[in-house]
Amino acid sequence: MSSTLQPLPIRLAQTLGLTSSLLLAGQTLTLSTFLIPRLLDSPTPLMLRQWNAMYQSGKKQGPPFALVSALSYWYLAYHSSSSSKTTAYAVAGALAIGIVPYTLLFIKGTNVKLLEKVGETKSLGKLEEVTEVGLGNQSAHALVDWWGMLNLGRGMLVVASGVLGTWTALN
Repeated sequence: MSSTLQPLPIRLAQTLGLTSSLLLAGQTLTLSTFLIPRLLDSPTPLMLRQWNAMYQSGKKQGPPFALVSALSYWYLAYHSSSSSKTTAYAVAGALAIGIVPYTLLFIKGTNVKLLEKVGETKSLGKLEEVTEVGLGNQSAHALVDWWGMLNLGRGMLVVASGVLGTWTALN
């Protein structure tokens, strides 16, 4: 570790990248480990309303945090003095923004099914027993549970981004 101070823009980019990726990691993992198990204890219509509220909030908050983090890491990669730091910061940026393609590839199908379930309970006022029927053998509870598992993968991407960014900044 060098004893010279880094210029202010570098320190700001490090702070922004690390903070945004680690905050997003904490938020994402909290959904799967704390919120989803509580939702699964709820009756289906309530669970679906709560999941939808979480989903609507998350789709607005997550991508901007990932973008800020990725841009900060890529700025650091561009201004890095060593090829190993350049590579590490570039990978940290890719991991941070990787939640977007991960969501589209792995979670979108489950989101669509859950949003259909939300629509069933909103527009038709179906009872819990009826809401649990349909979409093959996938009940609303099973879909929310599966969503929580898939979301763990997304969380691990931003954890890896934050850890790699921190390691690179400290070395």
